[in-house]
Amino acid sequence: MKKKNMKKISAALLAGALLMPAALPYSADAATNIKIYVDGVELVTRQAPVIQSNTTLVPLRGIFEELNARVVWNQKTQTITAYKGSNTVMLKIGSKAATVNGQSVTLDVPARAIKGNTVVPLRFIGESLGQEVRWNAASKSVQITTTKDLQAPSSVTARSLGQYGDGRDIQVNFAKSADESYVDHYRVYAVKSGSASAFNASKAWNSSYTTALPTGSNQSISLSAQAKDSDGQALASGQSYQIFVLAVGNRYATGETVLSSPSAAVTLSGTSAGSVTPTAVKATDTADYGDGRDLTVSFAKAQDESRVSGYKVFVVKTRDAASFNLNAANGVNAQNSTTVAKGAAAPSVTLNAQSRDTAGDLIQNGVPYTVFVLATSTSNVASNNTLSAPSSSVTLATAGSDVSATAVSASDVSDYGDGRDLRVNFNRATNESLVSQYRVMVVKDSKSSSFNVNTANGVSSANYTTINKTGSNIAQSLTNGARDTDGDAIRNGVPYRVYVLTVGSGTSSSTNVLSNASQAITLSGNYSVGAASTPSLSDAGDNGDGRDLLVTFGRASDESSLSQYRILVVKSGSAGSFNLSSAINVPSANYTAVSKTGANQSQFLSASTRDVNGEPIRSGVSYRVFVLSVGSTSSSNNNSNYALSGVSNAVSLSSNSGVSGASNVAATVSGARGNASDIEATFTRSSNEENVSEYRLLAVPSDRSGSYSLADANATSNYVTVSKAGTGQIRQSFDANSRDVFGNAITTGGKYRIYVLTVSGSGSNSLSNGSAEISLSEAAVQPVASVGVTTNGPTVTVNFAPPANASGITGYRVLLVRTSDVPNFTASVANNASEVYSKSSNGSASFSLNSGDTDIYGNALQANTQYRAYVLSLSNGQQATANALSPASNDFTLNN
Repeated sequence: MKKKNMKKISAALLAGALLMPAALPYSADAATNIKIYVDGVELVTRQAPVIQSNTTLVPLRGIFEELNARVVWNQKTQTITAYKGSNTVMLKIGSKAATVNGQSVTLDVPARAIKGNTVVPLRFIGESLGQEVRWNAASKSVQITTTKDLQAPSSVTARSLGQYGDGRDIQVNFAKSADESYVDHYRVYAVKSGSASAFNASKAWNSSYTTALPTGSNQSISLSAQAKDSDGQALASGQSYQIFVLAVGNRYATGETVLSSPSAAVTLSGTSAGSVTPTAVKATDTADYGDGRDLTVSFAKAQDESRVSGYKVFVVKTRDAASFNLNAANGVNAQNSTTVAKGAAAPSVTLNAQSRDTAGDLIQNGVPYTVFVLATSTSNVASNNTLSAPSSSVTLATAGSDVSATAVSASDVSDYGDGRDLRVNFNRATNESLVSQYRVMVVKDSKSSSFNVNTANGVSSANYTTINKTGSNIAQSLTNGARDTDGDAIRNGVPYRVYVLTVGSGTSSSTNVLSNASQAITLSGNYSVGAASTPSLSDAGDNGDGRDLLVTFGRASDESSLSQYRILVVKSGSAGSFNLSSAINVPSANYTAVSKTGANQSQFLSASTRDVNGEPIRSGVSYRVFVLSVGSTSSSNNNSNYALSGVSNAVSLSSNSGVSGASNVAATVSGARGNASDIEATFTRSSNEENVSEYRLLAVPSDRSGSYSLADANATSNYVTVSKAGTGQIRQSFDANSRDVFGNAITTGGKYRIYVLTVSGSGSNSLSNGSAEISLSEAAVQPVASVGVTTNGPTVTVNFAPPANASGITGYRVLLVRTSDVPNFTASVANNASEVYSKSSNGSASFSLNSGDTDIYGNALQANTQYRAYVLSLSNGQQATANALSPASNDFTLNN
């Protein structure tokens, strides 16, 4: 797409270049009446275009930010860098040299600064971000037509979990749009397979769907019990569906939508769904024997017991509960479950001294358990059994030793638009002698049904709030930096539930106990002004005052009622108590006012900047930053006229001259193993290694590289260490188990940029520029071509042309598929086929009605039935690791 745009841009600009000298008089740096229009709307910038040597120079920041790019200025290096999606543009004041996505570009005239505004040749604007730019000589105007590059989600897959018989069984995975800066949200559609071929973006707009918000990562979501298909009907057991995902454009792609390709068909398994599934399973510690007699289990029977022969109670160690499903339940030995007859109005059973958990261990004190109930089907077919949702975790203990927090509730108590609005109440554990601490976990409501103690134990410490035991019940508001268990900032409009994890006093997480969930709560605000996103703060200079502080923040989602932003510098020790009221009352001499621009902002402070206490910014003091949004109403004393952001990271100013950094960072993918060991990085060492301790290779996901800073690099523990030694170029591969800077596995299909952190023995570290983007890809063999079929009565012969490049191919597998089964046939099915369903061949293969040959699914070949033939190229696992499936042949029929 971009190559096509570049050709279009080059032609337009060539035409403009031929016209401009005649239409415009020579004027060195003369002010002009040139106007800039973006999609037909005039763009007013702080610096008007100028003409130098018959070349029109236009303001880079104003145009780039209008085109949804983020612009960062480095005062120290006199370099400006712009980020838009996967594109990175970098240029230096006074230089003709620039880089676009790591490729060198030469400007017609050097970039220059006029009154603090960077101006560049008009042609560079279009070529750098792939937009159509034209010069209109008659009106003396620059006409920019944006490319609304909203791209469809991809790799949509769906699978049935086989437990409930409704939407909760459908787990959907999809790869995000390539550039989420254009995406407002995604819509997930379940479409009956019979209607999937006619489903399109136009029909999607008026169909039922499930919403998913952009996260910056590929997504995995489970639908809800209330989920409906595209026709508005509840998802039903036995019905085949295909999943589509629609990307809906934001204000940079207004009115744009783009629909993914469908997933393979998925059918909700089991014939019983909600009416034959036991519910409301509760496990209670009711005695003090120290064995199964202490555990009483109650549940709500199936609504339709005519299809149920009885129930089985399973006691599962909580650490294993997440993987316990219908298949696991059907496989449990009879002596490791408890049978309950049907018919009781309110089924309840107390276990016995010999009762065992599903692993065969006797039930005992001190072990967290989760209970499931299986309804056994009257059909005596295991797949028709249905499994309940899990109970809350329970740990048997002697009287007075319960270690679970109870009565968890949440309330919306303020209007900050962040965690400070959320107040959590819960009753302490009965006996806190077994408790180390409590962890408050805020979970998106859409994910709460699958949240359990194993999930809670794995939550990062940055994504929960720790509360020490006090001997009393707890009531506490969270902080502005509080995040949910996914790591997302707590914000208005998102439904949450709150859990409390009681952490045992021992060292094993097996003693931890998870509370029941609070009621669902959605924060809302009464203020009319939107908050800026949480700012980031970095030390980017060596002046020893405010000029060293670079503040970057995302604009409020709606700036229509906003007059300005105020950047507030707060000493880190005071940031915890700094609130909206504090921010409103800061004198004008002690904050930096920033005008709204319609885009995200990045700004250095001035030498005269003071903190909120009126003290000059200086080295050696730790600071954090807030951004206050100020409304345009006259009621300056009304809190609804203001909104406060979250708090930034902490920064202490210091000399940045600790070490000179690495340079010329490049990365290549040199293998096909599908893990980090495929990545090889090269870079030039520091020019002086005397004060260098080591180098660290950092893999940063491309969609988060635009804001990646030295502070981020210093904080991560996920890197590859490279020793200093000598001078010149270093070549280093990553390890197979290396992770990206956020701790996630480096995977096939992921896109990354490689950075080098030069670690100083004393003084500050130095972060390099990022490499060009790389992406791991699994090496696949080539598919065959020209799959043809000839029939002779009951015999069919399949012929094909092997690929010209057969490197890595160990053979071919010929497969027959009934035409009616083609919609469900995928490469995955082909890869899993055993030899009894296929014939290996190097050019042709024959099948016959009378030879016992079968189709891909093991069905005997039938006369007068339509089939298609496919050929699977088989990889040898060395030169290539992935098979390749050919296109299908035409339909054919076997005759007796």
